[in-house]
Amino acid sequence: TPLMGITVEEMKMKLKKMMMSGLCACLMLGTLAGCGSAQGDDAQSEDPTVILVGVSPDYPPYESLDSDGNIVGFDADMLVELEKYMNEDGGNYDLQFRQMEFNAILSQLPAKQLDMAISGFTYDEERKVAWSDPYTATAQVAVMPKDTEITSVDDLKGKTIAAQTASTGEKAANEIEDANVQSISDVKVIFSGLASGQYDAAVVDLAVAKNYVDSGDYVMLDETLMDEKNYIITYEGNDELLEKVNAALKKFMASDRYVELCDQYGVKALEE
Repeated sequence: TPLMGITVEEMKMKLKKMMMSGLCACLMLGTLAGCGSAQGDDAQSEDPTVILVGVSPDYPPYESLDSDGNIVGFDADMLVELEKYMNEDGGNYDLQFRQMEFNAILSQLPAKQLDMAISGFTYDEERKVAWSDPYTATAQVAVMPKDTEITSVDDLKGKTIAAQTASTGEKAANEIEDANVQSISDVKVIFSGLASGQYDAAVVDLAVAKNYVDSGDYVMLDETLMDEKNYIITYEGNDELLEKVNAALKKFMASDRYVELCDQYGVKALEE
C-alpha cells in the first residue's frame, strides 16, 4: 500500500541503504581512530630516551661549574660527543647531567637512581658498579703549597694529607706511612684548606693537580702514588647501555675531537 507516495518495498530498500551507510560510517570512524592511535604511538616513540648521568662538578678540568652554573670540562664536552655517536643509526637518546657529591653518585647508581656516571672515575674493584672501557690515562699525585718543604714521596710520611671521600686518591693517601688522612667530599674545599695551611698535601688526579699547579700557587711531586685510567660507570646488569656507551667511546677516541679535547684540558690521551 503506498504511504506518502512510497510503497512498503521502497521503504524497506531505503531503510536498508540507511543501515548500510551507518555501518560504513562507523567502520570509517573506527579506521580513522585506529590510524590516529598509531600516529600517537609513533609520536610518543619519537621522544628521546633520557639517560641520567651523575656528576660531581668539583674536579676541574674533568668537570666544574662556570660563572653561570653550567657544567664545563673534558667530561662535559665528551658527553656531547657520546650522545652524538649514540644517536647515529636510529638511536634516540638524551644524556642529562645530575649534579651531586662524588660519594652520593656511588650510592645512587647501584640503587638505579642514575643510569650512569661520568666524574673522573678510576677503577676500584671494591665499587659495585659496571665499568666502561677506559677513555683517558691518569695517576694519583701529591700536591702541596708552593712554599712546601716536601720534595719526595718519602717526605709525605706522617704528614696531614687531604683526599676526596671515596676516591682512589683517598685509598692512595691511606697507603702513605703514618699519614693523617683527612677525607673531604669537595675538591674545592681540599684546595682551600691546603692554601690556608690546614693540610701538608693533597692527593688528587694528575689532570686536577696540573690544573691547580698552573695557577702558580701549588707544586706537585713528579713521582706518582698510583697509575690509573678513567672510566664511565653504570649499575651492574645495565649491559645494553654499557654496550652503547663503549661503542660511542670507541668512535670518540678515534676522532680528531678526542685529541683536541685532551690538548685543551691537559688530559692525558689513552695510548693504544
